[in-house]
Amino acid sequence: MKLYFSILLPLIVTSCGHLYTKSHSYAKSSTVTINGAKVGSAVKPEGGKGGFSMSAMVYMAGAATLDGPFRWRIEAEGKEGIHKSLTVHRVKVITSKTKRSEWYPRQHLGTAQAFSSYKKEPGKSFANFQTPGKLKVYPRSDGDITVIADISVTSTQKTERRQVRFLLRADTTKEVDFINLPAEIIKGSRNDPREWQWGAWPEDRQWAHDPWYDFYS
Repeated sequence: MKLYFSILLPLIVTSCGHLYTKSHSYAKSSTVTINGAKVGSAVKPEGGKGGFSMSAMVYMAGAATLDGPFRWRIEAEGKEGIHKSLTVHRVKVITSKTKRSEWYPRQHLGTAQAFSSYKKEPGKSFANFQTPGKLKVYPRSDGDITVIADISVTSTQKTERRQVRFLLRADTTKEVDFINLPAEIIKGSRNDPREWQWGAWPEDRQWAHDPWYDFYS
């Protein structure tokens, strides 16, 4: 996430450090089974603020408070060699406190995402559809969110399509992470298919007025 990376930048000239985070976010949903694959929904915060202090260019301490808006996705865990692709056809978000309810623009959906294996998780495969743009919800004001999604999972034998519901509960957590920069660089280069995408999505001016979604270049 942009905030997290901005705090990590001073570590380029240091060897290690601690990162203290307070996160106003949403807990990952429970999963449902579609065609033998476990499917759920999750978000990652993009908003908030942070700062850092440095000692002798060797040790760095950083602090961050994370909040909305969020990157969000539908994620699936399947079996290696069995599950082929995950497709999200429609998706809707409902907030519990502010009663906002809206279907996401369909032209950004419907692309099949391939399952990929990971050598550290033998026998498993993973697929994610990260929804373009940022979801403008805030846990403390909007409360819990419900994601309603029309999803299909294709395996070597068949395709199964279901409309499912995921509950993401508003949550505030505090964490302390120890970061060794060379180790983080190596770890981040191993192509884990479960990693989030942090690049910018192309702007779509047709939906630029939508208060829920922020498309940007």
